[in-house]
Amino acid sequence: GIQVVKPGGKIPDPEMAFRINVACFQKGLLMFAPVGSGGECIKIAPPLTIPEDALRESHQVLEEAVDDVVGGIDR
Repeated sequence: GIQVVKPGGKIPDPEMAFRINVACFQKGLLMFAPVGSGGECIKIAPPLTIPEDALRESHQVLEEAVDDVVGGIDR
């Protein structure tokens, strides 16, 4: 999993984790709902038999979703 924190710090950010999760869904990548003690973690659990091309595609979608969500935040 990936713990999502507020920019520039270590404070968990469950709202951003949820937004990334929704962005992945909108791009066709189904993820687990955010997990963790405060819902700040994005759980990644591909099947062990996932083909390499599908893994690369899902990685690209996750990267785009994070860029979309984080890109709108002042750093």
